[in-house]
Amino acid sequence: MSQHRSTFPTAGCVTVDRPTMDSRPARRRRPEAGQHLLLAAALLVCSSQLLLVDANSWWSLALTPIERPEMYIIGAQPLCSQLSGLSQGQKKLCQLYQDHMVYIEDGGKTGIKECQYQFRQRRWNCSTVDDTSVFGRVMQIGSREMAFAYAISAAGVVNAISRACREGELSTCGCSRAARPRDLPRDWLWGGCGDNVNYGYRFAREFVDAREREKNHLRGSPDHARTLMNLQNNEAGRQAVYNLANVACKCHGVSGSCSLKTCWLQLADFRRVGEFLKEKYDSAAAMRVGRKGKLEQVDKRFNAPTPEDLVYIDPSPDYCLRNSTTGSLGTQGRLCNKTSEGMDGCELMCCGRGYDQFKTYKHERCHCKFHWCCYVKCKRCTTLVDQFVCK
Repeated sequence: MSQHRSTFPTAGCVTVDRPTMDSRPARRRRPEAGQHLLLAAALLVCSSQLLLVDANSWWSLALTPIERPEMYIIGAQPLCSQLSGLSQGQKKLCQLYQDHMVYIEDGGKTGIKECQYQFRQRRWNCSTVDDTSVFGRVMQIGSREMAFAYAISAAGVVNAISRACREGELSTCGCSRAARPRDLPRDWLWGGCGDNVNYGYRFAREFVDAREREKNHLRGSPDHARTLMNLQNNEAGRQAVYNLANVACKCHGVSGSCSLKTCWLQLADFRRVGEFLKEKYDSAAAMRVGRKGKLEQVDKRFNAPTPEDLVYIDPSPDYCLRNSTTGSLGTQGRLCNKTSEGMDGCELMCCGRGYDQFKTYKHERCHCKFHWCCYVKCKRCTTLVDQFVCK
């Protein structure tokens, strides 16, 4: 994507002028800091364990509420020095763009929640054993799971920053300035306030990749291979958000005639991004370090991965049993679907150990009726259902 030339300071810069945008919308007030508290329920997994903070990763921002940036003078030290998990380059970017940090936090939360949703029916459900990391010791293995975690987290940052630009929350960006699509009908107007995905992409690349680019591992070493893998998967996450953004339009005219349309660039729903990256997870390419110190495909019968594809260098554990070394919680006690032949089925989820059956009451709304005007009234029905749990 050669069109994404960065205008941001690199991780190694010490002093750089802040870019500005003349036609940005008026700033709106940011909600109080208390509204950024992470809902515990969103991070609880079926084992009732809370995902914890990794002091060595920017992911820790997703679990640590950040105070309103307006409380600090731009470029001042206190906010950035308080945030754990930032590399030196990320701290410098933090000092230059303090008002962005709340949205990096939001993007991290979005990525974690989407990871948990996409893997809710898999043996690894984006959870971890009780240690000091967001994704746990799973991140010590260069597996497909690590690839997805990096991709969905980077995608979350692009998504959050792009939307914050449109909403006028950031001082260095505003509505999207994307060029008018060539296939847009001539009588349709282009220029509504769109999500600034170009800015979101560029800023996320500088911030998220900063940690990896600061590393100085021996070329061709396992650690160097892991760095190359992380950079590839970060890019795949950003590309997913960028490429799935589409044109949205609104009709204007008398009595809904739609005689005129105004169109703008709009981010895709993040669930679509998660589903897209989940497909990339399933088709991820196995890689190894070649003689030139670069990643190369293990099985060259397949097409070489593109910047949109996920890659991994280590096989995944089976996640059947609890293992503190690999970070696996195991599947004992997990609910399974007796009739499914997929990964959520009892045979695969329980790894052949069998399952227990029990009955439980299910409460749901039923017999709903619309009443004029204008509300819906439902009854509450209770049914006795069978459920199955892995041994």
